[in-house]
Amino acid sequence: MSLHEKLYAPLKILAIVQVLAEHGITPEAALEGTHLNAEQIRDPDVRTSLQQLLTVGRNAVRLVPVTELGLHAGRRMHFTSYGLLGYALLSAVTLRQAFLLRIRYDPLATPVMSVSFFERDGMAIWRFPTHAELAGLGLNAAEYRFFLDLQFAIHVALTKDGMGPWCVPTRALYSLPAPPHAAQVVQTLECPVSFDRQHNELHYPREWLDRAPYRANPITAAQMSETCERLLTSIGWQAGLTRRVYDEITRTPGQFPSAESVASALCMTSRTLGRKLSAEGTSYSALVASVRHALASDYLRSTALSVEDIAAALGFSDARSFRHAFKRWSGKTPAEYRA
Repeated sequence: MSLHEKLYAPLKILAIVQVLAEHGITPEAALEGTHLNAEQIRDPDVRTSLQQLLTVGRNAVRLVPVTELGLHAGRRMHFTSYGLLGYALLSAVTLRQAFLLRIRYDPLATPVMSVSFFERDGMAIWRFPTHAELAGLGLNAAEYRFFLDLQFAIHVALTKDGMGPWCVPTRALYSLPAPPHAAQVVQTLECPVSFDRQHNELHYPREWLDRAPYRANPITAAQMSETCERLLTSIGWQAGLTRRVYDEITRTPGQFPSAESVASALCMTSRTLGRKLSAEGTSYSALVASVRHALASDYLRSTALSVEDIAAALGFSDARSFRHAFKRWSGKTPAEYRA
């Protein structure tokens, strides 16, 4: 999505401004260059852009010579800082579902950094982009470290919110050299930390993924997930090229054109399409999956179609493939979701 599109509640901006206030920085100075004021960042109806968040982060690094500032801001972010998304995460029926929801609805959280989650070698792993992978944002080394620390601290805080104070990573990897505040990194993440690694990662034991958060509520989780889905779709339709690709994907119900066909319809090559969608924080396959997920949820909720018929309508080769995909999207099987 465009850095300048105003799509997000100012939750992260508010957290950073509050931390800066503790260091004697006025809201006016913290918000310089954003065209926002102190009242607007507390208004739930105000929408802000990624560029405005980046500007506040840059102001923070420039105004306060405290290298661990990103950790301080990240520790402020809890489920209540994320609105409806926060309640969806808080009520998830398992830690795995909470993690998958955080991936699926990451665009609702003013995502400076796209994150990925996968399971490997008995571990559940969160991965965050390296400085080189975010070159398009123009962050200098100190600014990148600020946002990386912010993201690490947020993820650890949210996981502890849902599962309890015991649920901390078993290890953390930083692609950066050890900073002056390395001890504070270890203290915040509550686990061993290795620096100068190839990737930025947080590791949790895979066996924890089937444990239930202590506020798990399947009814609330389903309701909040549906609401987040509508919000996500709304954001998708507002974004520039993303909106146009959605138009093409949904032009013929039940048929999903190839990326090449869509690129041709939009007068560009598939490579250019991929690059531009990446700049907006998404991909062609992710958009197709989003449409399929929304349609599948609607079919399961409002029709009596069999799983086999839904799979065929959504272009899956068989019902088994559809079941696996739906489980990946929602954390539930089609039968569980329909029930």
